Amino acid sequence: MTRNHLSVLALGLVLGCGGGDDDGGPLFEQQIECEGASIDPLAGSQQQVISSIDIAGRDVGFDLDRDGEIDNQLYGVSDLAHDGIQDSFNNFDIIAPIEFFDFDQPAADDCVKFAVYLGKYKLDTDGDTQVTARSDGDCNDLEPGAMRGATEIADNFMDDDCDGMADDDNDVASDNTDDMDGDGVTIADGDCDDTRMEVKGDAEVCGDGLDNDCDGAADWGMDGDNVACTPYDDASPDRLELDPASFDDSGAPVIAFTDGEVVDEGGALKLHAGPALFSINLPIQTGLALDLTLTGATIEGEIYQSSSGWAIQNGKLGGVIDARTADKVRGIEVPDINLGPDDSLLDAIFANVLGVFLALPKSENPMYAECHVPDIDVDRDGLEIFCDSNPEDDVMQVDTCIDGDGTVVTDNGGSNCTEAVDGDGNPRFVDGISVALTFATVPAVLAEP
Repeated sequence: MTRNHLSVLALGLVLGCGGGDDDGGPLFEQQIECEGASIDPLAGSQQQVISSIDIAGRDVGFDLDRDGEIDNQLYGVSDLAHDGIQDSFNNFDIIAPIEFFDFDQPAADDCVKFAVYLGKYKLDTDGDTQVTARSDGDCNDLEPGAMRGATEIADNFMDDDCDGMADDDNDVASDNTDDMDGDGVTIADGDCDDTRMEVKGDAEVCGDGLDNDCDGAADWGMDGDNVACTPYDDASPDRLELDPASFDDSGAPVIAFTDGEVVDEGGALKLHAGPALFSINLPIQTGLALDLTLTGATIEGEIYQSSSGWAIQNGKLGGVIDARTADKVRGIEVPDINLGPDDSLLDAIFANVLGVFLALPKSENPMYAECHVPDIDVDRDGLEIFCDSNPEDDVMQVDTCIDGDGTVVTDNGGSNCTEAVDGDGNPRFVDGISVALTFATVPAVLAEP
């Protein structure tokens, strides 16, 4: 995810704060930062990383539109998404660190702030395009010449081709009995890098970019049936680098909750925060991922003392994927449903079969009776309608948007209808799909690249 993409997502915070025209006021009022320590990245406390996340079931979430009922329209793909989400955690593709501010010692507190970052665990420090922390990854992230597919170089005492052996000849192990690095293990004994004492076939050291256990992969190994190096290990938190895309041009976190509080509820510390902006990419199935950028994001969770620090359990995150943002998410290709890379997430939801999975309601307007509508009226002027004007052709894309006030806008000259603004210059199409996620965290150690 790029810095530019995150900048686009920041529009969601503005969209979630638009005014309404009823006595209830705006659906999501922008929160004023509470008084307390400022957000200074990497200078906070209670550093953590999200260790699990799932789309919640139908009855789990928040009453986002204040009608007395739980809002979680995305529950329709929760079962479908579970395995893909779990695979992403197993492959370390979802790394979302959290850092608290003005919260040195967890206790009841009426001003708690925290930032959510993009993190990196699989690294390519040497720039050879191969990352660590994979069973088939780079074996030496400090040497760009050592990588899978490289040619083994004789007598340089290193494993150049990542087969777990140094100076082998077509998988025939070297009989070199010199101990060049003085670590007590020779190449003949199984040392796969006789230039570094920290590499000799012993236990893997997580995060050093080297193949310490000589299994052919750096920062990867097995401890019985468990992966030895993982960012989600509660017992021994690993170092996580922060992606520069986590920050705007001023150096501030793109995603921050500045109005939280922690309440003592019967001896349990409960975190409450939002509405704000939150973004995370979740795979639904092979080739299909939902970039969940939530406006009006609200978080609840129980803060508890884990084995190595404070963490969050029974976490709950809810919000709205607004139409304008969904239409900017492109590049998804799913041939089975005729969804191409030029189509958007909005197209997948409102002009394709994803809307069926989500059980989206149809429009009550007889002119657009076959078109789906979102479930959250963010701007409080009536639910917007998003249509494929010719559903019988092979182009399954939204090209007609109908505002809650009845205004019809169509795609025109390369401009999508979702980009339309009202007379005051505010985005016109901001309604969206509700979602609730359950999550948990474990302690982490955050660092600059």
